[in-house]
Amino acid sequence: MLTMEKIDHIDILDVTLRDGLQHEEIFVPTEAKLYIANQLIGAGFKHIEVGSFSHVKYVPQFRDIEDVLENLPKRDDVEYTVLALNTKACERVAAALDKGAKIDRVLCGQLATSEAYARKNMNRTHEELFAEAKRNVKFLHSVGVKKVFANVGTIFGCPVQGAVPLKTAYEFCDRVFDLGFDEIEHSDTEGTAAPDAVYEYFTKIFSFYPDSRMHSFHVHDVRGMGLAAYYAAMEAGVTAFDCTLGGIGGQVANIVDKVPCKGTGDYYYNDCRTGLVETCDFAGMLDIMKIDTGIDTEKTIKICNMLEKILGRRLDSYLAALARQVI
Repeated sequence: MLTMEKIDHIDILDVTLRDGLQHEEIFVPTEAKLYIANQLIGAGFKHIEVGSFSHVKYVPQFRDIEDVLENLPKRDDVEYTVLALNTKACERVAAALDKGAKIDRVLCGQLATSEAYARKNMNRTHEELFAEAKRNVKFLHSVGVKKVFANVGTIFGCPVQGAVPLKTAYEFCDRVFDLGFDEIEHSDTEGTAAPDAVYEYFTKIFSFYPDSRMHSFHVHDVRGMGLAAYYAAMEAGVTAFDCTLGGIGGQVANIVDKVPCKGTGDYYYNDCRTGLVETCDFAGMLDIMKIDTGIDTEKTIKICNMLEKILGRRLDSYLAALARQVI
């Protein structure tokens, strides 16, 4: 049995506005995105992923990214993250910074250990992705981005090719830090990571890179093991976790507002949950464990309930569902 050392604080990185919305087949208006961002800030969130600079023909959901950034509160205590996965996108980040946008953290390398996944999602080989990441991390640091991080994905399995040797993930982590990245977002794309495998993986990672600020965990809760995986990662020393309201998110939509778009092609899964560990449920678990997050869980549940109205359907949150039953 594992014994967790006392944890004083866990950072919940809400990625609803990026990973969450990229999977939606309706365009969510700019005003609604800003409403969600402001409500999250009001609930105590200090880390919010607000969108992507991916090309509009692939991800039309973020055609308004510049408008969103322009109108976000410019608060020193709130960190905004964006996605910029190629050189053109990184140049757009620099242009937004020149116009006064507040961008604190940029994901500029999506380095799936599965080459089949890399080819399908990024249309690149591994070596092409690493070469582009090397250029982009230097460029983003040069224009003043404080944190530049990479996603090392498909660590525990891939929806395209299946099993991937775990040693590849360790090799990728070494290469990522050698390139000058500040942080790795370790990602379980397929939700196959059992808690014991998560604990063993991060225990080894921390033996090489013990600074917890260099790591975050990102799990798509496809198989319902997300909270258990996050608990295991906490036991190993991880202190930052990605979540989405209502557990939304997943593969980029291939149709938005009834108009087909490139996206990333056919969906990996049909009619099942593909999004991340749910924000309210994770925050609520940490509340019960008396671990500080700085987040008001009751306010977060209300935001999730409003997001249900924005998207026009019930979302997958235990606590939001429970709140609907309380009179």
